[in-house]
Amino acid sequence: MLGAVLAGAGLILCFYIGVLVLADLYLIAIHLRGSHRRPLREPAEHSQIDAIRGKEPVVCVQLPIFNEAKIVGAAIDSLCALDWPRDRLEIMVLDDSTDETSSIVAQKVEEWRHKGFAISHVVRPNRDSFKAGALAAGQQQSEAQYFAIFDADYRPLPSFLRQTMAALLADPGLAFVQARLGYRNRERNALTRAQAMELDTLMGFEQAARNWAGMPMPFNGTCGVWRREAIEQAGGWRGDSVAEDQDLSFRSFALGWRCRLLLDVSAAGELPDNFEALALQRQRWSTGTAQVFRKLPWTLLHSMRWPQATAFTFLTLFYSSAAVVLVAILAIAAVCWLVAPEWALIVALGWVATVALLVVLRTIGAALAARQLGRPINLAFVGDVVAQWLMQLVLLPTAGKALIAGYLVRAIPFARTPKKGH
Repeated sequence: MLGAVLAGAGLILCFYIGVLVLADLYLIAIHLRGSHRRPLREPAEHSQIDAIRGKEPVVCVQLPIFNEAKIVGAAIDSLCALDWPRDRLEIMVLDDSTDETSSIVAQKVEEWRHKGFAISHVVRPNRDSFKAGALAAGQQQSEAQYFAIFDADYRPLPSFLRQTMAALLADPGLAFVQARLGYRNRERNALTRAQAMELDTLMGFEQAARNWAGMPMPFNGTCGVWRREAIEQAGGWRGDSVAEDQDLSFRSFALGWRCRLLLDVSAAGELPDNFEALALQRQRWSTGTAQVFRKLPWTLLHSMRWPQATAFTFLTLFYSSAAVVLVAILAIAAVCWLVAPEWALIVALGWVATVALLVVLRTIGAALAARQLGRPINLAFVGDVVAQWLMQLVLLPTAGKALIAGYLVRAIPFARTPKKGH
């Protein structure tokens, strides 16, 4: 009897994940229908870029950092190379560091000030609210109506602001414009290639389809430009989660703001090249996802048609529960093996079928993303897809534990992903 009850619970959980994964079918359909139009492949019309020449608004570029001595100098140099009128450009280094990073920043800031740049070194007395608190503190010290945000490991091309601001200024309903995340060290080892494949799929498949369908797509925390009005209307940056980017995005969408993804505009960052750093990063991401889900403004569903609203709900539920549920199904199978071995195989087969459905649909998404980004689909692609799934399987217990922590623990420190400056 106990075995039958456990098996039933396991199969119900398998069915739950299977239903949520079907949202990918909607994304695949949207991608197949919309990709030939290539709206995301055009960063901005040349006429729009030309139209703002001589009329550029003030843009504040924010660089939040914490103990990043190896990479902060190059980060500041790349921001000072942005193609934007010098009298219309503010650069803020939001420094919460407790090591030698602050002295490096002070020296760099002074160097660029002597060259005529409006660059400031903002130091807070404490790390209240972590990255969100730093961004909010910087915003209070600027009157700019637009804020470009970069993590320290990303290096935008000089044309970044020209392209993103042209798109943002052309549509007053946009809260932010998000550029694609690139990676300087994607070929460093099998782990970085697997991550690059996973994140290319996220942006080139899922987020691209979301954007085409008019479905909320969260800000990725870097390589984007926000409109001040949207930030303020949504209640500003808040530090009650470690996923401040998702939190602010969804609060702004609930007020009717929209966003745009530009796949042809990118900035190259750095991927964790060892499993310890990767696990730390994914732990933060999973915890933040749970925290944001806990306070998600579900009223934003009212602004979407039922297909978009259903797909958004399924995707949100998947990311906020999948790791825990998949680990729970395996735990149920293990208990069944002890008390009723005949049921254990049924639960295990249900888990395998569920994961197989997920793998098939997401692999199709990976192929669509590769086509969208102009990457070859060959044996190397297949190898990277396999490596990606192995990586996610190994990370499953870490992600599950972090999701539970995000639901149960109110205050969790922001753990920065270590970067080596490759």
